[in-house]
Amino acid sequence: MEIGILTQVVLMLRFNERINQMETFLFMTILTMLVIAVIGFIILKKRWQFSIKLFLVGLIGFALPVMMIEGPINAVALSGLAHSSKWLTIIYGGLMAGLVEETTRYVVFKVLAKKRRLMTSDIVAYGFGHGLSEFILLGVMGLLTYIIVLQAIHSGQTSQLPPLLVSQVKQLTGFAVVMSLFERLVVLLLQVLLTAWDFLAVTKHKLSFYFGAILLHATIDFLAGAYQQGIVRNILLIEVMLAIYVLGVGLVTRQIWKKEETHGLI
Repeated sequence: MEIGILTQVVLMLRFNERINQMETFLFMTILTMLVIAVIGFIILKKRWQFSIKLFLVGLIGFALPVMMIEGPINAVALSGLAHSSKWLTIIYGGLMAGLVEETTRYVVFKVLAKKRRLMTSDIVAYGFGHGLSEFILLGVMGLLTYIIVLQAIHSGQTSQLPPLLVSQVKQLTGFAVVMSLFERLVVLLLQVLLTAWDFLAVTKHKLSFYFGAILLHATIDFLAGAYQQGIVRNILLIEVMLAIYVLGVGLVTRQIWKKEETHGLI
C-alpha cells in the first residue's frame, strides 16, 4: 500500500516537473518569436524604407477582418458542417480564409492606388504587417494559451476548460512547439508573397492575380486543415509540405514578377 502511494507521489512530482519545464520552454519560444519580429521589422524597414502607416494597416488588415467578418461567419457555417465530411470543412475553411484576407489586401491596394502611385516597398509594408499580425495572434497568443492551460492543469482547475484543449496541452511536446514556430515563420513569408499577387492584380489591372492569391492561400490552409482534422497525423510531414509549398509559391511569384516586367522586390 505504501509502495503504491509512493509511486503515485513520484509520478505526480515527475508530471509537475514536466509541466514546469514545458512552461519555461513555451516562455522562451514566445521570447524568441518576439525577438524575431522586432529584428525582422528593423531589417526590412532599413532595407525597404517602407511606410509605417501601411505597415500598421497591414497589422489591422489581418486582425480586424478575421474577427469581424471571417470569425462570425465561420461560427455559423462550421456549426452546420459539424456532422459533414471532414474534407468539406477543410475546403470551406481554406476558401473562406483566402477570400477574406486576399480581398482585404486587394481593396487596400485599390484604395491606396487612388491616392498615390504604388511602390514595391508597399508589398513589404503591408505584407509584413499582415503576416506579423497573424504571427503574433496565432503564434504568440496560441503559446500563451498553452501556458495558461498548463497552469490550470498544475493547480487542478481544468473543469471550466474544453476537454479537447486540455488533452492537447497534456500531450504537447517541445518538438511540436518548435514546429509551430517554424510554421509561423513559413506562413509569414507566404503572406508577403501573396501580397505581391494582390499588388500585381491592382497595378497590372489583372484580376487573375487576385483569384490566384485566393487559391494559393486556400491551398496552404487545406494542408493545415488536414492535420487539424486528423487526416494527416505526422506533424513533421505537414511542416515539410508547407515549406516546399511556400518555396514553390516563391519561385512562381519570382517568374511572374519578371514576366510582368516589375522590378525591385524579388
